[in-house]
Amino acid sequence: MCRSSEVACSVFVSMTVALGVILQLPGSCRADGLGTIVPAYFYPGTGGPGGVGDGWAAMDAAAGQIQVTAIFNPDSGPLPGPPDPNYVTAMTNLETASGKAVGYVYTDNGSAPIASVEGQVSTYISQYGSLIDGFFLDGMSVTPSTLSYYQSLDSYIKGLDSSYTVIGNPGQPYLNGVSPSEYLSTADLFDIFEGPNTAPAGDPGFNNYPYGQNWFQSYPSDRFSNTIYDAPTTSAMLADLSETAQLNAGYVYVTDQTASNPYAQLPSYWDQEVSAIASLPEPSPLASSLVLGSLIALSVRWRGRLN
Repeated sequence: MCRSSEVACSVFVSMTVALGVILQLPGSCRADGLGTIVPAYFYPGTGGPGGVGDGWAAMDAAAGQIQVTAIFNPDSGPLPGPPDPNYVTAMTNLETASGKAVGYVYTDNGSAPIASVEGQVSTYISQYGSLIDGFFLDGMSVTPSTLSYYQSLDSYIKGLDSSYTVIGNPGQPYLNGVSPSEYLSTADLFDIFEGPNTAPAGDPGFNNYPYGQNWFQSYPSDRFSNTIYDAPTTSAMLADLSETAQLNAGYVYVTDQTASNPYAQLPSYWDQEVSAIASLPEPSPLASSLVLGSLIALSVRWRGRLN
């Protein structure tokens, strides 16, 4: 095919190969690398790495290196009465360190009365005001019968403040009869894996994830997170971080704590996990688009010269 110089032919082939590689990359990329969404189900002053020290202070330190969002959960939802001054201090410190906090509410697979869920949202806001950056909808199950429930809840929260981040926790990637666009209309971000590091074949473990599903690979990675518990060693945690990045999740939390109570404290390897997350940057979508566009233009130009 090449009728020009060998150099020109080599350039054309190299660009064509590079173009092919880029075209096979996932359609979405992270501008700022992986972040973490921490189920911070521990009281300020407790819950540090491996059960030692203050977990909230450890998250403050991490927020200087990676994106940190803490799920604030006083009692499977808000407690009645005035704000707890210790939580006020903890969330203020996290915000100062560039971290965020979202309030936990349980939706019971769409069967919790929506007025009750909205009431918990309002309670968090009345108690902690601007220290709340959004809400974590646990027990989420998006199906044709619950779609309007979650869409209404998302609209209610965004109607209070459009800057709130709504995080849903279905814990698995199945669409359950709704389209991807319908699914994604119910929240900003989805925890599409929550479970143990390993499980027998056919059971919900991260070693078996994503269970043959791949629809989420076509959407921005900052729409998805993975939460993995019972990862016993640092090497297991590092392997999970690598797998998470390959599976298009923009946020990940891995802990060595076990299923009986995996979120009562930070993992013993917390510092190593933060450093590892910080070392996994991804190119921005703009950079990939510019490179792709340039390669296409150059490929066409060189093809014209060679023919």
